[in-house]
This record gives sequence, C-alpha cells and structure tokens, in this order.
Amino acid sequence: MRTTFPDAGVLRPRFKLTPWDFIVIPLVIVVILLLTIAFRGASQPFDAATPDLTVSLDPLNLPYYGLRTVFRMFLAVLLSLLFTFTVATLAARSRRAEVVIIPLLDFLQSLPILGFLTVTTAIFLGMFRGSLLGLEAASIFAIFTSQVWNMAFSFYHSLITTPRELQEAAAVLRLSPWKKFWKLEVPFAMPGLIWNTMMSVSGGWFFVVASEVISVVGRDEDQFLPGVGAYIAMAIAEANVVAMAYAGLTLLIIILLYDQLIFRPIVAWAEKFKFEQSEAQETAQSWMLRLWQRSGFAGSLSAIGATIQRAVPALPSGAHAGPRVETQREPRALDRVIDRVWYGFVIAVTLWAVWFLASYLFGPGLGFDKGHVLASNPNVNVDLSPAIARQFAAAGVTVNPDQTVWLSDVCAATAGGTRIDAALATLLRDTRVSVPDDLAVACATPMVPAGKVAWSDVWECFWLGLLTTMRVVIWIGISTLVWTPIGVWIGLRPRVAQFVQPLAQFAAAFPANLLFPIAVVLITTYALPQNVFQAPLIILGAQWYILFNVIAGTVGIPNDLKEAARVLDLRGWAWWRKLIIPAIFPAFVTGGITASGGSWNASIVSEVVLWGATTLTLTGLGAYIAYWSTGEFNPHVGLGMLVMGLLVLAFNRLFWRQLYILAETRFRLD
Repeated sequence: MRTTFPDAGVLRPRFKLTPWDFIVIPLVIVVILLLTIAFRGASQPFDAATPDLTVSLDPLNLPYYGLRTVFRMFLAVLLSLLFTFTVATLAARSRRAEVVIIPLLDFLQSLPILGFLTVTTAIFLGMFRGSLLGLEAASIFAIFTSQVWNMAFSFYHSLITTPRELQEAAAVLRLSPWKKFWKLEVPFAMPGLIWNTMMSVSGGWFFVVASEVISVVGRDEDQFLPGVGAYIAMAIAEANVVAMAYAGLTLLIIILLYDQLIFRPIVAWAEKFKFEQSEAQETAQSWMLRLWQRSGFAGSLSAIGATIQRAVPALPSGAHAGPRVETQREPRALDRVIDRVWYGFVIAVTLWAVWFLASYLFGPGLGFDKGHVLASNPNVNVDLSPAIARQFAAAGVTVNPDQTVWLSDVCAATAGGTRIDAALATLLRDTRVSVPDDLAVACATPMVPAGKVAWSDVWECFWLGLLTTMRVVIWIGISTLVWTPIGVWIGLRPRVAQFVQPLAQFAAAFPANLLFPIAVVLITTYALPQNVFQAPLIILGAQWYILFNVIAGTVGIPNDLKEAARVLDLRGWAWWRKLIIPAIFPAFVTGGITASGGSWNASIVSEVVLWGATTLTLTGLGAYIAYWSTGEFNPHVGLGMLVMGLLVLAFNRLFWRQLYILAETRFRLD
C-alpha cells in the first residue's frame, strides 16, 4: 500500500477575502484607532504644575469622554479575567489555598471603592510620576475592584460544582490538569462566567462616577478624569438637568454598541458549551457572530493561530497524562503535618496583620495609657474646609494636607487651651468649627494621638455598621422576591432573553447616581422620611446581580431536564421545588453574595447624596467612610473599611457560605 502525505503548502494558512470582510476589516481598523486615541489621552503629563483636571458639560465632548471610559472598563475586564482564571482556579484546586482565598475575597468585595481609591492613588501616582497614567491606573484599579469579585465567585463555584460524570470522563481519558482545565472546566463554566462578566461590566458603570473623580493629596479640588462618570459628577454638582439627559443618552448608545458588538456574539457562541443531552429548539443568535464566522479575514486569523499551535513541539505521549480513576484515599500522615504547618502559618500571619493594623489605627499603646482608655481626638474642621484650614494655619495651629485640624493640635497651639488670642477665639466660635465648650478641660483629658482612632470610635462604627446591615438585608430580601420569578420567566424564553438582555444591561449599567437627585428633590420638597425613601438607593445597582444570575442559571438548565418536567407534568409549586429552585440555586447564591457585597459598596454613595448645594446624609457606616475619604488613606477610613469588611465577612460565613455548601452537596447537575 502506498502512503501519501499532503504538501506542506496545503496546511499553510491562506488569506482569502469574502464580501463580509468589507465590513469586518474596517471595523477592526476603527477599533484599533479608537484604542490608540484613548491611550494617547491617558498618557498626558500630570504633575504638581499641571492645572486641576476638569470636564466640560458641552455635549460635543461626550463621544470622547465615552471612549475614555470604555477604554478604562475594557482594561479592567481584562485584568478581572486574568485574576479570575488564576486566583479562583487556585481556590478551587487547593484546599489549603481555599481557606485563605475565599474569606479574603469575601472581605475584599465588601471594601468600598472609595477605600481602594484612597489606598492606591498615591501608589500609582508614584509609579507613573509625571504622567496621567498614575490617575488612570488608580481609576482602572477601582473599576477592577467593582467587577472582579462577581466573576471570581462565579468561576470558582462552577469549578467546584462540575458534574461528576464529566470529571470521571476526564479521568478515564487521563487528561492532564492543563487540558482538563481548558477542555472541560472552562467550557462548563463559560455560560455562567459570560453572564456574570456582563453583569460585572454593567455594574461597574455604577461606580464609574466615583472612580473618575479622584481626590489627590496636596490639591484643594478633586481631579475629574475625562469620562462619562466625571461628566455625570459635574452635572450633579452643578444641578444641570440637560447635561444629565445627555449623559443618559450617551450611556444608552454605548451599552447598545457593546451589547451588539461584544456581549451578544459571545452569548450566542457560548451556547455550544451548555451541559445537556438534548438541544433546545430556541438558541441565542447574533448577527455579529455570523458576520465574524463568514469573514475570510477572521478565518485566516484562526488558521494562523492553529499553525502556531502546531509549530510548538508536542510533548511526548502520556508525559503529562492525568491520574487514573482511583478510589479516594485517606490523607497521608505527611499531608496532615503539612496541613498543620500551613494553618499555623496562616494563623501567625493573621495575628501579625491584626497587630500591625491595630498599631496603625490606635497608635502606641493601642488606645490605652496606664490602663485607662484614651478619649477620642476629634477633627475640629468638621467640613474639611480649605478656608477654615488656612485660618487655623495662620493662627499657628498644625493643619494636615487633607484639611483636618485635630483637637490635640489646637491644644498644643494654645498651651492646653489656656492661651487663646482674639483671632483664634473668633475662629473657634465659627459654626463650621467644632470644639468643646471648655477647651481647657478637654485638653487636660488624655486623648489618642492626632489622626488616630479611639475605642469609642470603634463602637460608633459597629453601631453604624449594624444600621447599614439592616438596610442591606431588607433590600436584598425584597429584590430576591421581585427578580427571581422575573429572571426565571426571561431565562426560559431565549427570544425574550435576547430582547431583554440589552434592556437589562442598560438598567444595570445606568448609574444610579443619575436617579439620586430625584430622591433628593422628592425628599426635600415633600419632607419625606429619609430612612424610607433614601434607603432603597442602596440596592439600585446591586439588584441586577440577582436578576442576571437567575437568568444565567435558568438559561443553563439542560433541555432534557425541562423535557422531563413536561413529561412528568410538573406544575405550580412542584415545578419550582423540583426543577427551578435546585437548578438556579448555585447561580442565585453567586448573585446573592455579590449583590450583598455590592450593596455594602453602594452604601458609600447612597447614604450621602447631593444635588447642587443640597446634601442628604443617612446615618450609617457608608456615610462615615465617605466623610473620612479625604484623598489620603487614614486610620478613620481604615477603621470604617475594617468594620465593614468584618461585618460582611461574618454575614457571608454565617449565611451565604452555608448556602454555598448546600449548592455543592444537594443542587449539582450530576
């Protein structure tokens, strides 16, 4: 028998254009040009001599502002995917890593975006000294922190709930860990990850306003990065209704564009990864995906990638084969020793971190002096007014770069409150200054060092945290009751889901900050109770995590299970109890835990809302952190972030973690 082989030229990729390439190639060129323009704008000079950054409310600037914002969100998504594929995979693979990573993710997702901005702004400005890239990196990192946790939890949960028959098939085929990850686990997790990525991008718009308006130490004014978020912040500050309308229209156009050009094609492409034995009659469709599939240019790129992959020397057969199918063995003695050493190391690092943080918050003595609890050292410049700060400086009182003036510094400048000149006495009587009636007695009371917190501040933060917790729990419960049936109804109808998807994305991406002024006007005009009409603002952005995850969970229900339910004639509550709730439960838990963290994050902007010169403050931990976010990380911000993180971590451990365990043990597609 004669054996023939194809000529090498046959395997070489050939560039063949089709009529569809007259659309695809110009589109690719336009995208590259837009990215180039955005990067040039982000790399402008920025130093101490640069004037304060601001934005214009001229609507002609909105296309450029939209480009800059989309550029930041695009980079944040790439960073989020990289983080998700590495950290979430490590948590799912290693039991030892899981005990550190999952609580840490719980804690980090609860930290407010203002806290991340406060911590990282100075770091990035130092890294990119003299360039606007420092502020851009701080903004991108802040957007990253608003997106990544939802994606990481979704991917982690998919990895730990991969059906056993798929895992057994991978073991029978002896797939290496690398091949198992890309051939089995990533495809299985893809539908849920895509929906959660869409939700993360949409939810990120809620925090764009906060991430594009950055306080920089040493500057009296906030820095407004060119972007839609900064445009909205400026429109709110100037109470410009027309500018708000232009911003809303710009958001609608941007969301429709990236829905049609990016997310809808990806959703349609991910249909092939659904885990089911029979194919649904209705599946998601995308004109952009069909265009790309029919493009010769796109096909040539795929062929080039395949050629490069073939050019890489192959590993010897079986060199990295996966393990054979074996029964679960008891942990070896060495494994138990390693576990004890690892857990001891984790405990030691945790204790060191607690001691270091306590020293930073309370100063030497940890808030005590000779067995006595030190009193609080309040900031007397309560409005953080630069004008008041300059008057204190002129009177010889130490003033900090963030405009704080501590009571201990006033005491030091007045010899313990006993020598006060006429100018300083007049300043101390100003309504914007808060000092005790008897300054000498207050100065004689031992207090914590300037800028540090006292134990009385800790109890106050916990009380404020309980108030915010109550609001979060109430509105998460209400959102679950409202959006779960709606999400199931949408997810069971692919055609409806395609129509609703851009609307839901727009609703999720629409910054709730644009609606806050309506609440301010209604509350002030009709003297409405803030606890009733301002508190719901905490859930406006986070509620969409529940809806999107319920839709994703419903879309992912295998068609054979739905057919079985029809054959068994399941109806009413039995249909919910036997099919829907078990099927969507893992996705709902992911959405619920992310919505909970998002609500805590939103408390920073929802408990302090403004419209022009009117500001409404709702008592809570979010308002406390917002007040102390002065552009420089300080012990008061650290205390607020720590208390918020501990409360969210406790809530997740005691409630959401138990639901995770239930999803892993009872509600798996096995």
